[in-house]
Amino acid sequence: MTYTPKTWIRLGFGAALLGTASLAACGGEGENNEHGEAGEGQAVIAGEAGEVGESGEGEGGEGESGAALDPALLLPVNQRAALLSGHLATATALARVGAAEDAAIQLRNALADFEAGELGRLEAAGFDPAPIAAAQEALESGGDATEFLSAADANLVTLRADAGGDVPDLVRFLMKRCLSSYREGVSLENQITDAVGFQTAYGYAVTARELAASLDSEDAKGAQLELELLVRMWPDTGPLAEAAPAPVMNFASQISRVELELSTL
Repeated sequence: MTYTPKTWIRLGFGAALLGTASLAACGGEGENNEHGEAGEGQAVIAGEAGEVGESGEGEGGEGESGAALDPALLLPVNQRAALLSGHLATATALARVGAAEDAAIQLRNALADFEAGELGRLEAAGFDPAPIAAAQEALESGGDATEFLSAADANLVTLRADAGGDVPDLVRFLMKRCLSSYREGVSLENQITDAVGFQTAYGYAVTARELAASLDSEDAKGAQLELELLVRMWPDTGPLAEAAPAPVMNFASQISRVELELSTL
């Protein structure tokens, strides 16, 4: 899809007032068990202190080092599984268009983001990190990662299903992360300043769309439509670093439209 000022007018002006509300809300996010980088619940902030935005994962010593944290301070399995799926969705899209290096970064970040003790808990719940690690290695060495990416996706689909949770709540969680990552990646001057943030936001939007597609009620159709429009705010070629990004204000407005539809579920 080619984006023009008229395109953004169609997508954004209908929700301009909602966008203002979203910007205010995202400055003080505080839902339980979420930590959308801007001030979410105290317990999760303690458990996720090493993570400062999705674009910086894996570069500040996160992982399984140190003493294991109280499980109550860790993200719930369903939320962590949704984040992992977001990274995988971005990596798969980038690998498909030949951006192997950027795809590998997404997978590296996914595996570097665990708090102490979290990986073991996820593995006990059924998570298998091996396909993600193998896909990362293949991408970094110029090999074919298709088989590994497919295996990782199948594992995460099963993990999400087993972890359960309220789908609208998971989509809301991803919307907070999506907007936070997008703001890290795109400046108010409509320039990509952090490609990883811009790309990570894409995966969260795609994963949210996939989750919402599982809702069968008529009431969910509005949210499903708005999530489809959200994903289409990236070019058809995917979240490439050289893409022309949607303006942040328009993006925030579209997030607000999704959240408004979710409020009816």
